[in-house]
Amino acid sequence: MRRVMAVLGTIGLGVTVLAGCGQAERPYTPQEAASPASGQPAPSPSKSESGTPPASGPQSLTIGGDKLRVRIEWPDDPDPLLKLVTGYYVASRKALVSGSDRYLKDLDLELTAVREAYDWVHGYTEEDMTVRGDARLYNLRVAAQVGKGAQVNACVDESEVRVLSARTGKPVEPQPAFVREPYLQSVLAHRGDDGVWRIRSFGYGEKGCSR
Repeated sequence: MRRVMAVLGTIGLGVTVLAGCGQAERPYTPQEAASPASGQPAPSPSKSESGTPPASGPQSLTIGGDKLRVRIEWPDDPDPLLKLVTGYYVASRKALVSGSDRYLKDLDLELTAVREAYDWVHGYTEEDMTVRGDARLYNLRVAAQVGKGAQVNACVDESEVRVLSARTGKPVEPQPAFVREPYLQSVLAHRGDDGVWRIRSFGYGEKGCSR
């Protein structure tokens, strides 16, 4: 539990940190793609610079056979970058519900974010903890975008989520602070030369979100 609370105590990302996105860190990939043959055009990246914009309005997801229910409240005309924070949230909660970190492998992460994401999940799973209940993501927004750097924020309400022992199914005591009040989830992202946005770092804040 101490590891979990230490990670949740991470200071929220500041907009000024965007200045650190000038140079791309090597993305986390299982294998480097081969260079195109001489004279042949380079293949298009798997994901475009902007990606496919999500639909506006509420979206309901179920994880682990209805063990965790997530409501995402998309704004009008949502920016495709919002999927960086929602995609991470959903993947990380799938990992917590299932007890497996395999759901993180499809995220676009730079190496520093890989360590953060896996450590966060392992902080629960290695202590045999899981989650159940209803969560809500709202007030999704691109807080800042400067050149190839962007900060994307979301408010997260997990007041109806409970952290349980995966072994006994009983709530752990005490419950983590994040299930008591809404909090701010931030991701700091960088756009690579291939046009793909990758998460570089995560942040959490206690202010800026109300029910």
